[in-house]
Amino acid sequence: MSATPQPRSEDRRVIRSRLAAIEAARTLFLRNGYAGTTMDEIAVLAGLAKRTLYNNYTDKGALFTQIVTDAIAFAERYAHGLAAEFDDMTAANLPATLHDLGRRLALAILRPEVIALRRLLIGEGRSFPEFAEEYFDAAPGRVLVALASGFEQLSEAGLLGAADARRAAEQFAYLVAGAPLDRAMLLGKMPAKAHVIASARDGVETFLACYRKKPRKN
Repeated sequence: MSATPQPRSEDRRVIRSRLAAIEAARTLFLRNGYAGTTMDEIAVLAGLAKRTLYNNYTDKGALFTQIVTDAIAFAERYAHGLAAEFDDMTAANLPATLHDLGRRLALAILRPEVIALRRLLIGEGRSFPEFAEEYFDAAPGRVLVALASGFEQLSEAGLLGAADARRAAEQFAYLVAGAPLDRAMLLGKMPAKAHVIASARDGVETFLACYRKKPRKN
């Protein structure tokens, strides 16, 4: 990947310029592809002088790298916070806690910037396979690892019966977000928030029906 320049300062104008450049690049990359987008077009859409754009990003590769890096950083923060959530789960609060987790996971995945990036990475997969691999390993991959670790912990506590925690994690993620995600990826249209939440709720119910350990009767 191209090295991403660091901000020259914390000046608000610099921050606004960088954000505008990233949004414009993401829009144009998705619309025209990486090869079909020029730095001049990015500058125009971002409302920036070419000199300002080049002062912040040396080339398209730097912008592409920043877009992927931002998405990875968000996923890493989310995955890091997942581990602690499983510590307080009990038989009594398991359904409510997993419903809350499923809803937040679905909403985190089904964000416009995430959908745009995934569509972009698929579109440029042949030219930049390393981008897609790095994103998968660091973003959805880490979330799945965190979920698998949590489900293994719950299984050891007798709350779930997940013999294969990784498979359970993959199933949980797809059940709560897979169907709306497929539509968003293929059609490029974001589903309504209420639909995402309802789908996540149904997905968690299906997951619990399969994996939740029923208490033993005396």
